[in-house]
Amino acid sequence: MSGKRLHFIVGKGGVGKSTLTAAMAMASAESGKRTLAVELGGAGGLCRFFGRTAQESGRSVEVRPGLSVAYIEGDTALAEYLEIIIPIRRLLATVFGSKLYRYFVAAAPGLKELMSIGKIWFENQKTNPDGSATWDAIYVDAGASGHSLQYLQMPTTAAETFRSGLVHREARRVEALIKDADTTAVHVVALPEEMPLVEAQQIVEKINGDLDLPLGEILVNRCRAAAPAAARSVLAALDAQAGSPGDEDATRLVDGVRTAADRALAWEDVQELSIAQFQAATALKVVRLPALASEEFGIHEVEELARRIPELAPGVVE
Repeated sequence: MSGKRLHFIVGKGGVGKSTLTAAMAMASAESGKRTLAVELGGAGGLCRFFGRTAQESGRSVEVRPGLSVAYIEGDTALAEYLEIIIPIRRLLATVFGSKLYRYFVAAAPGLKELMSIGKIWFENQKTNPDGSATWDAIYVDAGASGHSLQYLQMPTTAAETFRSGLVHREARRVEALIKDADTTAVHVVALPEEMPLVEAQQIVEKINGDLDLPLGEILVNRCRAAAPAAARSVLAALDAQAGSPGDEDATRLVDGVRTAADRALAWEDVQELSIAQFQAATALKVVRLPALASEEFGIHEVEELARRIPELAPGVVE
């Protein structure tokens, strides 16, 4: 996936998509690329990580050297698009002020999603005065799996629904970008547990099937490090000492250690079984990203992930 410029990050809610989008974008910027991180549907976790939010939808704000963030709302993306194709301000004001326009926006299925992806297309095409690309890489936090796949499906759906005319042409243009395997990758994020990985498998099937999009990495977030090889034999030795007379405090300490170790090993077993089942079902290898211990996950943890991502998942930043 080296050289891809446009990265969509999808997955079940709560698996860390915003965190990983921020970390990938940060790693990209630190490698010297002019990078844009975008979240669809409004300002949320991605913008909060950096403590700054653009004043309005679709406008980027630089948060670090080489790294800018933005959020995109469908209503605003549609209005911005109409400003481009209807340059006469008086006519544009009439359109925006009409009840028909408001009813159409509210009723038209998928229009906001189409315009949001169209805005991503626009950012990908933007150039500087010298003709160079404004962004070397764009990372899109596409939201929870159901809505994110709706965003990605909409250009094809719109092109097939409107067989000719302006909407058809614009939809085909956006569709061509997100289906271009040389430019675009759709990365799937999951947790190392059965249900998130089952849902990740379903997302992969849709990406490879009806959506026909270029699949990127399978990023399994918050993976536990493997227990030392001797861990289970040490626990067996603790069991052997459990019945020996001794200090009550020492006994409680041993019991506490044993309970914590049992839980950790049980979660490791869940992790390894879930990943093995996913890989067997999909014939895909996963990228394991570490669980970082923190009382409150914030920018410092994102920075730590950004430092590790180039080595663990080079395809998402090259």
